[in-house]
Amino acid sequence: MDDLLGLGKGTDKLIAAVERALGAVYRPYGIRRDADAEAYRLTTLEAAKTDAKSRNTLELARAKSEADIILAEGKQALEDRLEARLQHKALQQQLNIERIVEGALTQPQPAPTTEEVDQDWLSNFFEHAQSVSGAEMQALWSRVLTLEVGTPGTFSSRALEVLRKMTRREASSFQTACKLAGSFTPKDGRKAILHGALCHNWFNFSETPEIDLNKFGLPFLDRMNLAQIGLVYEDGLVSGDLPREHELSFYFTSTQLKLRAKRSGLQLQNYALTPIGLELSALVSPEEDSAYIATLCTSLAKFFHVRNENI
Repeated sequence: MDDLLGLGKGTDKLIAAVERALGAVYRPYGIRRDADAEAYRLTTLEAAKTDAKSRNTLELARAKSEADIILAEGKQALEDRLEARLQHKALQQQLNIERIVEGALTQPQPAPTTEEVDQDWLSNFFEHAQSVSGAEMQALWSRVLTLEVGTPGTFSSRALEVLRKMTRREASSFQTACKLAGSFTPKDGRKAILHGALCHNWFNFSETPEIDLNKFGLPFLDRMNLAQIGLVYEDGLVSGDLPREHELSFYFTSTQLKLRAKRSGLQLQNYALTPIGLELSALVSPEEDSAYIATLCTSLAKFFHVRNENI
C-alpha cells in the first residue's frame, strides 16, 4: 500500500479499513481542518433552516382552533421527543466511534501485514464500539482496532463480544490477573497464574503454602467474575507429575524462574487464562508484580530449587 498521506503504512492501512467499514473518509485532524470548517458551515446553515421551519410550524399551529392546537401540540411533543431521543442516540454512537478511531490513529502503529481485515469483523467491531462511551473502555477498543488492522485475526468475534460486556471493574481485575500470569516457554500461547505446588506419591501427600492472591489485588470474587465472563478457567489446574530433578522454567515479562524438582510426583497449581483471555491479554501493558514473584519463589522453594533471573 502506498503511503499517500505520509503518515506511515500502518496508519494508512488503518484509515483504509475504517473507510471500508463506515463508508466515510477519516483523516487526522491536521489534514482535515479545511473539511471541518466546511462541515461546520453546512451544519450551521442546516440548523438555521431547522429553526425557521420550527417557527413556521408554530405559527400555523396558532392559527388553528384551541382544540386542534391542544391535539396537535400533544402529538408534536411526542414526535419531537422521539426524534430528539433517536437523534441523541445516533449522535452519541457516532461520537463514540470517532473517539475510538481517533484513539487508534494516535497509537504507535505495528508493522502491518499485507492481509486485509475481514469485512465482517470490521462491521461487528463498529456495531459493538458504537455503544462504548467511557474513556477507559474506548482506549481498549482503540487498541483492539490498531492490533487487528496490523495483524488480522488477532481478535475473534467472540473476544469482541466478551469485551463489549466487560465492566471497568472487570477490566481492572483482568489487568491485575495478567500482571500475575506467566508462561512455561518464552513464546508459549498458554498463560497461567501459579499459586502453589502439590506433592503426592504412594506414601504421602503435601502441598506448599498456597499464595493468597487477594494480597496482590485479585480476590476470590474477582477471579470468579473473570471466570464467569470467560477470561479465566473457573477451576484451578495442575501440571502433570514432575519427576525428581526435572527442570523447567516459568517466564514473566522480565523475570525467568528456573525450577528443579527436589522429589518426584510434584505438580504445579495454577489458574489458566482461557483462549479468549489470552487474546485479550494482548491489550494489557506487559508488566509483572515483583512482590508476587518473590512470594511465589518462597512458596515453591519447599519442593523446588528456585533460581530467579532477569530476562
